[in-house]
Amino acid sequence: MKSNVLKSLIATVILIVPAILIFIGIRTVKTKVGLEVLNPQSDSCPTNQVEGVHRIPAFALTSQTGQQFTDRDLAGKIYIANFFFTRCPDICLQMSSELTRVQTQFKANPLIRIVSHTVDPKHDSVAVLQQYAQRYNANPQIWTMLTGDKATIYELARCGYFVSAKAATSDLATDFIHSDKLVLIDKEKRIRGFYSGTKREEVDRLILEIRVLLTEYQ
Repeated sequence: MKSNVLKSLIATVILIVPAILIFIGIRTVKTKVGLEVLNPQSDSCPTNQVEGVHRIPAFALTSQTGQQFTDRDLAGKIYIANFFFTRCPDICLQMSSELTRVQTQFKANPLIRIVSHTVDPKHDSVAVLQQYAQRYNANPQIWTMLTGDKATIYELARCGYFVSAKAATSDLATDFIHSDKLVLIDKEKRIRGFYSGTKREEVDRLILEIRVLLTEYQ
């Protein structure tokens, strides 16, 4: 009798333990799947942290539609930010083409936005941005192009998104220094990733990681 009970107990353990281990494994995988919250800092930038994590600071600029656009317009959104200028002869063309691809991928998802900031606001007026937006089929409900105060934009690039942006050092129209990075921002205004906007494989990774990030809010 005792032998039968012991055999039954052993059989139960053999069946249950693997199931428990599989469950634990699944939970571990689910925990690991996700994007790191990045927390860049700079001694030359004012701190803009909430609960010890850097957040994109408040801003107010003007969109290609001529309307004021602020950080509040991105409340509850996941968005991709970048910096460009319309007379850029090289990397901006690649970035804008890749962002067109991102827009197409997420055109049916109202949670996803794209925000492009010009580093040449003196030239890139609302009218110029409108023309540039049309060139890349930018839907203003998805993809916003911003102009405004130069100092505000450069401070936002350097201390908000932690990407390079420097003014022209000569009279050349193309003499602007800016990053090719696309920056992924979550609903809490936290930085979740940096991607080269001139490399298709990097933008493929961005598209994948946007989908991963979306799962955090399901």
